[in-house]
Amino acid sequence: MISREVTDTIDKWTNWAVKPGVGRYDIALFKIWISFEKFLSGLFIQYSLGQSSEKGYFPTLNIQFKSEEQFNAFMKEGNKQYIEYIDKITKLSNHIFEVNPFDSILSDSKYRPVMNEIRALRNYIAHESGESRRKVIDTCFSGNERKFLEPNDYLKSKEKDTKNTYYTYYTDCIKDMIEILISGPNDE
Repeated sequence: MISREVTDTIDKWTNWAVKPGVGRYDIALFKIWISFEKFLSGLFIQYSLGQSSEKGYFPTLNIQFKSEEQFNAFMKEGNKQYIEYIDKITKLSNHIFEVNPFDSILSDSKYRPVMNEIRALRNYIAHESGESRRKVIDTCFSGNERKFLEPNDYLKSKEKDTKNTYYTYYTDCIKDMIEILISGPNDE
């Protein structure tokens, strides 16, 4: 998946959400996050196989995988068919790359919380469980006001620093993270 597919998804679902009578930013963010997860997974595989990004960046590898099949065998846990790539990126990317290209978002004081917040919202939107609700409260609502807002209402509210809606803030951050990941870390 190339970066343009994610930005096209952002445009498509934002245009859908802003239509009169729709206003479902929660569903739009859910769809965008799925697209972003696919992008991250694809980029992780691509980089781990020694391939470059669409902008020509490729990180130096500590471990050289011979094929995608070998890489996936390395990633799978037991009999699970599904690979939770974001967790694998978090746990293993420092071991795969000399300079971890994913650190630029996973360790960043801005992007790490954004990723955690969107993941919590995504899980609540998908499951609406008590546990996922608690995770949204713990992740998205801080300070004395830890009152729960439904994700759609929360996404329409204003982010404190930018004064944009959380929806716009999150989609802008996703675009920024994509650019950082395909361009490579600044310190190389």
